[in-house]
Amino acid sequence: MIVDAESRTDSDLPTFAPAQLHPVVWSGASAHWTTHQYRVAVREAAEGLTVHWKERLGRNHVDDTVFWQQTLSPGAQEPGKPKLTWPGALDDKTVRSMRGGLEPLAKALNLLATGLNLTVRNVTTHTRTELSEQEAMERLAAYSYLARLLDR
Repeated sequence: MIVDAESRTDSDLPTFAPAQLHPVVWSGASAHWTTHQYRVAVREAAEGLTVHWKERLGRNHVDDTVFWQQTLSPGAQEPGKPKLTWPGALDDKTVRSMRGGLEPLAKALNLLATGLNLTVRNVTTHTRTELSEQEAMERLAAYSYLARLLDR
């Protein structure tokens, strides 16, 4: 292990460029990221993704957590409440879980969006505790992944 550690160079380490995050997420974060305001960058990215989808679906009047819960909930949409649905046939294992008896993966997407709103967006909005660059990058990556799933 010592030989392996000593033989490594910086070029062996994986690189990560925040500018390659989902465009909606990075556009919200970038101005604050460059000034090392990581908490604000994460908050703005979270807000930006929610605003993006609220505007696309015409649902600007709904609170954020409720918006995600309604927009990604199972079942048919109600008039005036458009929803996002996971594409594909229900027998496809990328649509249903690997154990066909569990709920469709769309339910997990609902929980992911709601969970990020409650644990990341709310915390960065209602506290003043600064995040480290690593903590902020992990949160932005989670939002970027969510954004890419929502695009599907």
